[in-house]
Amino acid sequence: MADREDARELLRAAAAGHRPDRERMRARVARGMAAPDPVAAASRRRRRRLVAGAVGAVGCVLGAAVLVGGWLGGGERGEATAASPSARGTLATSGEVYRDDNPYWSQSEVTLETSHPLTALTVEVRVVADEAARPTGGWRTPPEEDFVFTTGEEGGDLVFRWELREGREVAEGAHVFAAQYEHGEGPRDAAFDRYLITGEGPGGAVEGGGGFS
Repeated sequence: MADREDARELLRAAAAGHRPDRERMRARVARGMAAPDPVAAASRRRRRRLVAGAVGAVGCVLGAAVLVGGWLGGGERGEATAASPSARGTLATSGEVYRDDNPYWSQSEVTLETSHPLTALTVEVRVVADEAARPTGGWRTPPEEDFVFTTGEEGGDLVFRWELREGREVAEGAHVFAAQYEHGEGPRDAAFDRYLITGEGPGGAVEGGGGFS
């Protein structure tokens, strides 16, 4: 019993002599409160990612809407411009056989009228040839030096071709291109003769073609 009493006395003395370091305890509690909770921190990170993702998605949708809207608006404006004759330019053409020809010789004339200058132009006349047919020349109202003029025979046709030289320009207005040729005696039928015109203007390609009256 004496041993137990002695032990109790020693424990009481030790307890009475113990003084807790309160400042150290407060510091530990403060550190514990300041330290991030891993679960809570992970939860906060997930929320931030979700919010950022939602904002980014909305931004992408809005950006796409603006882009599509601008594209559609530009397309509509482009179509309106392209459909405007004043912006695109027009080309009117006609073909006619010269009335004062003779029983052995004829002249087929092509008239074109452009509302804008042309930076490229090819005029081709095809005359159905008989055994006596041969080209005798041709002329045009634009300057002669602006064109390369060739004649020949292709597939049973007499072919007359004027090609605008690079760097030259055909002014706006009316212009005539005439193909001259000999043929067999008597009046000839021009029902199957034809012409083709291709060119380039400020609004893009222009084209015309037809037969001769």
